[in-house]
Amino acid sequence: MSRLNTCAEALKSNKAIAPWEKLYLGIDLGTTNIVVVALNEKGEPVAASMTSSSEIIRDGVVVDYWRAIKESEKNVETICSKLGISLDRLLECSVGASAYPPGISSRTAQVCANVVEALGMPCKGLYEEPVAAARALGLENGVIVDIGGGTTGIAIFKDGEVVYSADEPTGGTHMTLVISGRMGISFEEAEEKKRGRSNHRFLRPILVPVVEKMATIVKEHLHRASWDFSGAPIYLVGGGADIEGSEEVFTSIVQYPVRLAEHCLLVTPMGIASMLWEEQCKEMVKEDAAHVS
Repeated sequence: MSRLNTCAEALKSNKAIAPWEKLYLGIDLGTTNIVVVALNEKGEPVAASMTSSSEIIRDGVVVDYWRAIKESEKNVETICSKLGISLDRLLECSVGASAYPPGISSRTAQVCANVVEALGMPCKGLYEEPVAAARALGLENGVIVDIGGGTTGIAIFKDGEVVYSADEPTGGTHMTLVISGRMGISFEEAEEKKRGRSNHRFLRPILVPVVEKMATIVKEHLHRASWDFSGAPIYLVGGGADIEGSEEVFTSIVQYPVRLAEHCLLVTPMGIASMLWEEQCKEMVKEDAAHVS
Protein backbone atom coordinates (compact mmCIF):
# COMPACT_ATOMS: atom_id res chain seq x y z
CA MET A 1 0.00 0.00 0.00
CA SER A 2 1.37 3.45 -0.95
CA ARG A 3 1.92 6.07 1.74
CA LEU A 4 -0.88 8.17 0.21
CA ASN A 5 -3.26 5.22 0.51
CA THR A 6 -2.13 4.74 4.10
CA CYS A 7 -2.62 8.46 4.73
CA ALA A 8 -6.20 8.22 3.40
CA GLU A 9 -6.76 5.29 5.75
CA ALA A 10 -5.38 7.37 8.64
CA LEU A 11 -7.82 10.19 7.84
CA LYS A 12 -10.80 7.82 8.01
CA SER A 13 -9.66 5.86 11.07
CA ASN A 14 -10.63 6.93 14.60
CA LYS A 15 -7.38 5.56 16.05
CA ALA A 16 -3.67 5.44 15.28
CA ILE A 17 -2.91 3.08 12.40
CA ALA A 18 0.81 2.57 13.24
CA PRO A 19 2.94 2.57 16.40
CA TRP A 20 4.95 5.69 17.17
CA GLU A 21 7.45 7.26 19.53
CA LYS A 22 7.99 10.61 17.80
CA LEU A 23 5.60 12.54 15.57
CA TYR A 24 6.22 14.70 12.51
CA LEU A 25 3.21 16.87 11.70
CA GLY A 26 2.59 18.33 8.24
CA ILE A 27 0.08 21.18 8.50
CA ASP A 28 -1.46 22.28 5.20
CA LEU A 29 -3.29 25.61 5.50
CA GLY A 30 -5.45 25.46 2.38
CA THR A 31 -8.10 27.87 1.16
CA THR A 32 -10.87 25.26 1.57
CA ASN A 33 -9.43 22.86 4.16
CA ILE A 34 -6.81 22.67 6.86
CA VAL A 35 -5.26 19.19 6.82
CA VAL A 36 -2.85 17.75 9.39
CA VAL A 37 -0.89 14.55 8.71
CA ALA A 38 1.20 12.87 11.44
CA LEU A 39 4.06 10.51 10.58
CA ASN A 40 6.05 8.36 13.00
CA GLU A 41 9.82 8.05 13.32
CA LYS A 42 9.82 5.59 10.37
CA GLY A 43 8.01 8.06 8.12
CA GLU A 44 4.78 6.05 8.25
CA PRO A 45 1.36 7.77 8.48
CA VAL A 46 -0.07 7.40 11.98
CA ALA A 47 -3.09 9.73 11.99
CA ALA A 48 -4.63 12.56 9.98
CA SER A 49 -7.37 15.15 10.39
CA MET A 50 -9.16 17.75 8.26
CA THR A 51 -11.44 20.72 8.97
CA SER A 52 -12.90 23.53 6.88
CA SER A 53 -10.90 26.75 6.48
CA SER A 54 -13.71 28.83 4.95
CA GLU A 55 -12.98 32.58 5.27
CA ILE A 56 -9.73 31.85 7.16
CA ILE A 57 -7.38 31.31 4.22
CA ARG A 58 -7.74 33.22 0.94
CA ASP A 59 -5.77 32.16 -2.15
CA GLY A 60 -3.49 30.14 0.12
CA VAL A 61 -2.77 33.13 2.38
CA VAL A 62 -3.84 33.35 6.04
CA VAL A 63 -6.28 36.26 6.39
CA ASP A 64 -7.66 35.38 9.85
CA TYR A 65 -4.67 34.43 11.96
CA TRP A 66 -6.59 33.68 15.16
CA ARG A 67 -9.13 31.40 13.46
CA ALA A 68 -6.33 29.65 11.54
CA ILE A 69 -4.76 28.76 14.90
CA LYS A 70 -8.09 27.61 16.34
CA GLU A 71 -8.92 25.37 13.36
CA SER A 72 -5.40 23.93 13.40
CA GLU A 73 -5.85 23.25 17.12
CA LYS A 74 -9.04 21.31 16.36
CA ASN A 75 -7.10 19.11 13.99
CA VAL A 76 -4.30 18.56 16.49
CA GLU A 77 -6.87 17.70 19.17
CA THR A 78 -8.39 15.15 16.79
CA ILE A 79 -4.93 13.65 16.30
CA CYS A 80 -4.58 13.46 20.10
CA SER A 81 -7.95 11.71 20.36
CA LYS A 82 -6.95 9.16 17.73
CA LEU A 83 -3.68 8.49 19.55
CA GLY A 84 -5.34 8.42 22.97
CA ILE A 85 -2.99 11.02 24.44
CA SER A 86 -3.17 14.52 25.91
CA LEU A 87 -2.18 17.63 23.99
CA ASP A 88 0.78 18.12 26.37
CA ARG A 89 2.01 14.60 25.58
CA LEU A 90 1.72 15.23 21.84
CA LEU A 91 3.63 18.50 22.08
CA GLU A 92 6.43 16.78 24.01
CA CYS A 93 7.22 14.42 21.15
CA SER A 94 6.22 16.42 18.04
CA VAL A 95 7.68 18.86 15.56
CA GLY A 96 5.67 20.54 12.83
CA ALA A 97 6.00 22.06 9.38
CA SER A 98 3.81 23.95 6.93
CA ALA A 99 3.84 25.22 3.34
CA TYR A 100 2.93 28.28 1.30
CA PRO A 101 1.83 28.92 -2.30
CA PRO A 102 4.41 30.06 -4.87
CA GLY A 103 4.85 33.74 -5.55
CA ILE A 104 4.09 35.18 -2.10
CA SER A 105 6.52 37.21 0.01
CA SER A 106 8.71 35.55 2.62
CA ARG A 107 6.95 37.62 5.30
CA THR A 108 3.54 36.32 4.24
CA ALA A 109 4.88 32.77 4.06
CA GLN A 110 6.24 33.11 7.60
CA VAL A 111 2.67 33.47 8.90
CA CYS A 112 2.17 29.75 8.14
CA ALA A 113 5.15 28.92 10.36
CA ASN A 114 3.77 31.24 13.04
CA VAL A 115 0.50 29.28 13.08
CA VAL A 116 2.46 26.06 13.73
CA GLU A 117 4.48 27.71 16.50
CA ALA A 118 1.27 29.06 18.07
CA LEU A 119 0.11 25.48 18.55
CA GLY A 120 2.99 25.01 20.98
CA MET A 121 5.39 22.99 18.84
CA PRO A 122 8.56 24.04 16.99
CA CYS A 123 8.10 24.68 13.26
CA LYS A 124 11.08 22.90 11.71
CA GLY A 125 10.08 23.25 8.07
CA LEU A 126 8.43 25.78 5.74
CA TYR A 127 8.17 24.62 2.14
CA GLU A 128 6.73 25.78 -1.16
CA GLU A 129 3.53 23.80 -1.74
CA PRO A 130 4.43 22.35 -5.17
CA VAL A 131 7.78 21.14 -3.81
CA ALA A 132 5.96 19.29 -1.01
CA ALA A 133 3.50 17.80 -3.50
CA ALA A 134 6.34 16.63 -5.75
CA ARG A 135 8.04 14.97 -2.79
CA ALA A 136 4.87 13.05 -1.91
CA LEU A 137 4.61 11.81 -5.50
CA GLY A 138 8.33 11.10 -5.89
CA LEU A 139 8.46 13.49 -8.86
CA GLU A 140 11.91 14.54 -10.10
CA ASN A 141 10.96 15.66 -13.62
CA GLY A 142 7.53 16.86 -14.67
CA VAL A 143 4.79 19.28 -13.71
CA ILE A 144 2.64 19.76 -10.62
CA VAL A 145 -0.68 21.55 -11.16
CA ASP A 146 -2.07 22.36 -7.71
CA ILE A 147 -5.75 23.35 -7.83
CA GLY A 148 -6.59 24.79 -4.46
CA GLY A 149 -9.65 26.65 -3.29
CA GLY A 150 -8.52 30.05 -4.54
CA THR A 151 -5.72 29.50 -7.04
CA THR A 152 -4.19 27.17 -9.59
CA GLY A 153 -0.47 26.74 -9.05
CA ILE A 154 1.91 25.47 -11.72
CA ALA A 155 5.41 24.21 -10.98
CA ILE A 156 7.83 22.64 -13.47
CA PHE A 157 10.52 20.35 -12.06
CA LYS A 158 13.83 19.32 -13.57
CA ASP A 159 16.13 16.97 -11.66
CA GLY A 160 14.16 17.64 -8.49
CA GLU A 161 14.43 21.44 -8.71
CA VAL A 162 11.70 23.96 -9.53
CA VAL A 163 12.68 25.69 -12.77
CA TYR A 164 9.41 27.57 -13.30
CA SER A 165 6.43 28.38 -11.08
CA ALA A 166 3.31 30.53 -11.18
CA ASP A 167 0.04 30.92 -9.27
CA GLU A 168 -3.18 32.11 -10.92
CA PRO A 169 -6.44 33.21 -9.20
CA THR A 170 -8.82 30.46 -10.32
CA GLY A 171 -9.63 27.44 -8.15
CA GLY A 172 -12.24 25.35 -6.42
CA THR A 173 -13.98 28.38 -4.90
CA HIS A 174 -14.69 29.66 -8.41
CA MET A 175 -16.35 26.34 -9.26
CA THR A 176 -18.56 26.69 -6.18
CA LEU A 177 -19.51 30.26 -7.12
CA VAL A 178 -20.50 29.13 -10.63
CA ILE A 179 -22.66 26.31 -9.21
CA SER A 180 -24.26 28.74 -6.76
CA GLY A 181 -25.07 31.26 -9.50
CA ARG A 182 -26.35 28.76 -12.06
CA MET A 183 -28.51 26.82 -9.59
CA GLY A 184 -29.65 29.77 -7.48
CA ILE A 185 -28.48 28.22 -4.21
CA SER A 186 -26.24 29.43 -1.37
CA PHE A 187 -22.46 29.13 -1.53
CA GLU A 188 -22.57 26.56 1.29
CA GLU A 189 -25.13 24.40 -0.55
CA ALA A 190 -23.11 24.66 -3.76
CA GLU A 191 -19.93 23.62 -1.95
CA GLU A 192 -21.71 20.58 -0.49
CA LYS A 193 -22.96 19.56 -3.94
CA LYS A 194 -19.49 19.97 -5.45
CA ARG A 195 -17.93 17.76 -2.78
CA GLY A 196 -20.36 14.94 -3.49
CA ARG A 197 -18.81 12.95 -6.33
CA SER A 198 -22.21 11.41 -7.08
CA ASN A 199 -23.28 14.92 -8.22
CA HIS A 200 -20.38 15.45 -10.62
CA ARG A 201 -22.07 13.96 -13.68
CA PHE A 202 -25.02 16.32 -13.19
CA LEU A 203 -22.69 19.28 -12.48
CA ARG A 204 -20.32 18.55 -15.37
CA PRO A 205 -21.91 21.03 -17.86
CA ILE A 206 -21.61 23.75 -15.22
CA LEU A 207 -18.05 22.94 -14.15
CA VAL A 208 -16.38 22.10 -17.47
CA PRO A 209 -15.95 25.78 -18.54
CA VAL A 210 -14.14 26.55 -15.26
CA VAL A 211 -11.90 23.48 -15.61
CA GLU A 212 -11.22 24.47 -19.22
CA LYS A 213 -10.14 27.93 -18.03
CA MET A 214 -7.70 26.35 -15.55
CA ALA A 215 -6.36 24.02 -18.22
CA THR A 216 -5.88 26.95 -20.61
CA ILE A 217 -3.95 28.81 -17.92
CA VAL A 218 -1.69 25.79 -17.44
CA LYS A 219 -1.17 25.39 -21.20
CA GLU A 220 -0.16 29.05 -21.53
CA HIS A 221 2.37 28.76 -18.70
CA LEU A 222 3.86 25.56 -20.10
CA HIS A 223 4.43 27.29 -23.44
CA ARG A 224 5.74 30.42 -21.72
CA ALA A 225 8.24 28.22 -19.89
CA SER A 226 9.14 26.40 -23.16
CA TRP A 227 8.43 23.06 -21.51
CA ASP A 228 9.42 20.35 -23.95
CA PHE A 229 6.62 17.77 -23.36
CA SER A 230 9.26 15.03 -23.48
CA GLY A 231 7.43 12.23 -21.68
CA ALA A 232 7.59 13.62 -18.13
CA PRO A 233 4.26 13.47 -16.26
CA ILE A 234 1.81 16.26 -15.44
CA TYR A 235 -0.03 15.66 -12.16
CA LEU A 236 -3.17 17.36 -10.86
CA VAL A 237 -3.21 17.72 -7.07
CA GLY A 238 -5.28 19.65 -4.52
CA GLY A 239 -8.92 19.42 -3.51
CA GLY A 240 -10.07 21.48 -6.49
CA ALA A 241 -8.68 18.86 -8.86
CA ASP A 242 -10.99 16.14 -7.54
CA ILE A 243 -13.71 16.73 -10.13
CA GLU A 244 -14.93 13.87 -12.30
CA GLY A 245 -13.55 14.28 -15.80
CA SER A 246 -10.83 16.81 -14.88
CA GLU A 247 -8.08 14.60 -16.36
CA GLU A 248 -9.86 14.39 -19.69
CA VAL A 249 -10.51 18.14 -19.88
CA PHE A 250 -6.90 19.00 -19.03
CA THR A 251 -5.53 16.42 -21.46
CA SER A 252 -7.72 17.79 -24.24
CA ILE A 253 -6.71 21.42 -23.67
CA VAL A 254 -3.02 20.88 -22.89
CA GLN A 255 -2.76 18.22 -25.63
CA TYR A 256 -0.59 16.04 -23.42
CA PRO A 257 -1.54 13.30 -20.91
CA VAL A 258 -2.53 14.78 -17.53
CA ARG A 259 -3.04 12.54 -14.49
CA LEU A 260 -5.12 13.10 -11.37
CA ALA A 261 -2.90 12.18 -8.42
CA GLU A 262 -4.12 9.49 -6.07
CA HIS A 263 -5.85 11.05 -3.03
CA CYS A 264 -5.14 14.46 -4.51
CA LEU A 265 -6.34 16.38 -1.42
CA LEU A 266 -3.73 14.65 0.76
CA VAL A 267 -0.72 15.00 -1.55
CA THR A 268 0.55 18.35 -0.25
CA PRO A 269 0.09 17.69 3.52
CA MET A 270 1.68 14.25 3.06
CA GLY A 271 4.57 15.92 1.24
CA ILE A 272 5.00 18.51 4.01
CA ALA A 273 5.18 15.79 6.68
CA SER A 274 7.53 13.67 4.53
CA MET A 275 9.96 16.55 3.92
CA LEU A 276 9.95 17.36 7.63
CA TRP A 277 10.60 13.74 8.57
CA GLU A 278 13.45 13.37 6.04
CA GLU A 279 15.15 16.60 7.15
CA GLN A 280 14.86 15.75 10.84
CA CYS A 281 16.28 12.28 10.24
CA LYS A 282 19.28 13.84 8.47
CA GLU A 283 19.77 16.23 11.41
CA MET A 284 19.75 13.34 13.88
CA VAL A 285 22.35 11.48 11.80
CA LYS A 286 24.57 14.58 11.82
CA GLU A 287 24.16 14.97 15.58
CA ASP A 288 25.00 11.31 16.18
CA ALA A 289 28.10 11.60 13.98
CA ALA A 290 29.19 14.74 15.84
CA HIS A 291 28.86 12.92 19.19
CA VAL A 292 30.89 9.95 17.94
CA SER A 293 33.70 12.19 16.65
